[in-house]
Amino acid sequence: MKVIWAALRPPARAAIGALLLTGLAHAQTTVSGPVRTNQTWGARGSPYMVDADVAIEAGAVLTIEPGVTVRLGANANLVVSEGALRAVGTVAAPIVLTASTDMPGGSPAAGAWGNVSFLEGTSASTRLEWVQVNYGKGILIQGASPVLNYVDIRHSSGAAVQMDLRSSPSGVGLQASGNAVNGISVPAGDISGSVQWNLRGIPYVVAAGEVSVGARPKINAVSPTTVQQGDMIDAVLSGSRLAGAESVTADAAGVTVAIIAGASDSSVPVRIAVTRDQPAGKVNLSLQTAAGLVRLPAALEVIPARPTVRVSSMTPSYLRVGTSAAFQMTGTYLNGANIALPQDSGMTLSDLVTTETTANFKLTAVQQAPLGEKALLVTNATAPDTSATVKLSVVNGAPAVSTDPAQISIAPNAQANSVTLRLSSADVIAHDLSLALDDPDIATVSPARLTIPAGAQQATVTLSGLKVGTTMLTATSPTLATIKFPVYVGSIADGTVIGPIVSAPVDVKVFFAPNVFNGGVAVTGKPVGVQVFSVSNAFEGPTTISGKPIGVHVFGTAGAAVGEISTYSKTVGVTVKKTQ
Repeated sequence: MKVIWAALRPPARAAIGALLLTGLAHAQTTVSGPVRTNQTWGARGSPYMVDADVAIEAGAVLTIEPGVTVRLGANANLVVSEGALRAVGTVAAPIVLTASTDMPGGSPAAGAWGNVSFLEGTSASTRLEWVQVNYGKGILIQGASPVLNYVDIRHSSGAAVQMDLRSSPSGVGLQASGNAVNGISVPAGDISGSVQWNLRGIPYVVAAGEVSVGARPKINAVSPTTVQQGDMIDAVLSGSRLAGAESVTADAAGVTVAIIAGASDSSVPVRIAVTRDQPAGKVNLSLQTAAGLVRLPAALEVIPARPTVRVSSMTPSYLRVGTSAAFQMTGTYLNGANIALPQDSGMTLSDLVTTETTANFKLTAVQQAPLGEKALLVTNATAPDTSATVKLSVVNGAPAVSTDPAQISIAPNAQANSVTLRLSSADVIAHDLSLALDDPDIATVSPARLTIPAGAQQATVTLSGLKVGTTMLTATSPTLATIKFPVYVGSIADGTVIGPIVSAPVDVKVFFAPNVFNGGVAVTGKPVGVQVFSVSNAFEGPTTISGKPIGVHVFGTAGAAVGEISTYSKTVGVTVKKTQ
């Protein structure tokens, strides 16, 4: 060629050079700026030189034909803002998007131009197929769902594809090589809507953090935000989706955090303890919930210790009028503390003994002490300018306990009988009771333990008689006096045989059907609530009930002889029998 060129005369050389220059001018097209009407970049105009951003807007469609090469200058981007990009090449004639320096004699480098970007206004008809994307910053997808088939991304300074959590791109046959990340980079965050990850051929990559399907748990605040060295405080983490809180950890060795009762979806109460040698400064907290792990940087600040009076608990939390009780406070700087009672509280304090973390004392309330919540003020000369307030409830005396029925009488038939334990008045505290019978061979009680809640007045138990006799039902409680109730297990009439009733008969029913016998009935021994039924032709003898009867009823129908009621006997051993 050099020989031929050299052999040409100067006029021929000029003509051929002009011809070559004219051909080159037709083979290169420079483009930039917005595309607001439909355009086609065809093979006749290739290569296309992009020296500034090309943005598809206003619903326009940019079509790039097979075999076209697009060279983009430094920082130039191809952006689909509102419209569609259709770049569909073939295996034999792929479309190439590359750097302006990617030509013979050039030296292209990763990141030489910008991105191919698909933004939220990208039309669903957008499609790239058999396209090479070289030496840029990769493909960027934000709130869009383009179709990418057989797209080969090479030598990008970023990830081959970057997408947000709102996008649903799809496609097959993707390839990536020589990129900073040979995959689809996905940020950490929450997927709040319905999306699909349908790109195939290269992996999705979450470089850091977590991707949560649905809103992740979130901590908005911690209150309080400071804790002293060597101190322990109760705090609350507030936020959203905190239900199922399992554990809280701090990134400081001297800080421990424990979850305490009362957690909900929006708040988690915690107890924070800090050692004396924990350095002052910010501490990060992490909370594990059912919805995942959530972190709050600089959630807490450890500050230098200063003497501070604190009370973390006091037991009990109430005092009954007319009584004395022992109390214990726990907290910090309690050694040598003074506890002041409100004026005219009707209470006195005695026997105060303190340590660094406890204060034990006795409180006494007169019978006329005003009811309600009282504030105890705790101070200490060793911790000046600090104090703690503790609430104490002054309440009425303990309620009395009774049963309904007042006299418990049951039959020895192993059947369940309901008995109500009733307080004389509703109380401000719950009462736990343990129940037991002196002789479990005579009767049984269920349940063995029960609680009458604060504000309630009664609870029900079940008693079952096993054999004739008398036993005691004992109810013990840490908040009530021990109570004993007699339980009478009496006899029943079975039509022919009437067994003995031991001790005083109470609420006993004796029933005689027709034609049972021709005798009478005698009930003796201070009977209480005895009912004797007789119907026509049941018996002809007298019915005698003696021994200062109380609430005794004798029933008879036509033809039944009902005898007199006499009160002359004081016999304790009682029998119910037929008389001739």
